[in-house]
Amino acid sequence: MCFGGGGGSSQPSVITMPDTGAYDRQYDRQLEMLKLSASTALTGKQSELDKAVLSQQSMLEELKELREDNAESAASVEAEARRMSNIIGTPPPEVSAKAPVVAEARELPKTQEKKGKRGLRISRNTATSSGPAVGLNIN
Repeated sequence: MCFGGGGGSSQPSVITMPDTGAYDRQYDRQLEMLKLSASTALTGKQSELDKAVLSQQSMLEELKELREDNAESAASVEAEARRMSNIIGTPPPEVSAKAPVVAEARELPKTQEKKGKRGLRISRNTATSSGPAVGLNIN
């Protein structure tokens, strides 16, 4: 059996390291380009955000001015109402509410009041005469 390697050279082999500087420089350039594109996108988004914040602040200022104008106009309306009430005087008192009309106070025809169960019954008109078909006919 043979356990060995190849030829029988007695000199140790030497590994030479290749020059990787070109690969390193290429990697560094690509990394710089990625960082630059990311920072450019970030800068663009930041400028959009700044514009949105400025727009929001201007809208809030306009809203504040509108609220102040509304408050001033409301105050002027109240002052005018006070001035007019001083000139005209107090309004006449309102007619007070009246109690609702109860069934007993209504002017309805008086009926015969029945007490108990008889008061709950509904009266029907009864026949005044009896005809031939009335009753049980058994032949």
